[in-house]
Amino acid sequence: MPEGIEMVDGRNKILLFRLQEKQDEEAAKLVFQTEHTFSYERDMDRIITKDGPILQVGELESTVEITAIQAKDDPVAKMLRNSVIEGKRLEVWELTVDEDAKNDDDKYPAIYAQGYLESWEDVAGAEDEPEVTGTLNIEMHPQFDYATLTADQEAAVQYEFRDTTPRGENGGGGGES
Repeated sequence: MPEGIEMVDGRNKILLFRLQEKQDEEAAKLVFQTEHTFSYERDMDRIITKDGPILQVGELESTVEITAIQAKDDPVAKMLRNSVIEGKRLEVWELTVDEDAKNDDDKYPAIYAQGYLESWEDVAGAEDEPEVTGTLNIEMHPQFDYATLTADQEAAVQYEFRDTTPRGENGGGGGES
């Protein structure tokens, strides 16, 4: 492995969602995410010529496949399901929540895209945890930059350290003082 290059931990990559019409609200995390795949592909048509084959490159197509364990009363899961039913446009962010990857403005590497959920499934097997799965079709090209996590969003990603004393007592429930 090249020196100074570290592996990305898949647990540090999360998805945040928002209805595009709700620009005045923060994006929110779907709870219990287990897996997602951000896919990019282009159709390639091979044209055989007398000089040899050439490729005709098609347009970029991107999708996001989502899998999570079903949670009771998760408002994000309900919003995603309703976005399929009502044909609502979504915004999606994939953030790499890794302190080492933050930029100088304390923002995380992110992919941003807009599109529509093509499908949403509530899977309930007899032997496995019930899951939700979906496929988000992306319009245009995803954008790559850095994004902010609010304190509430960070709390949804990882709970903060709390002391054994009740909150508010002896300076609250935080870690270092």
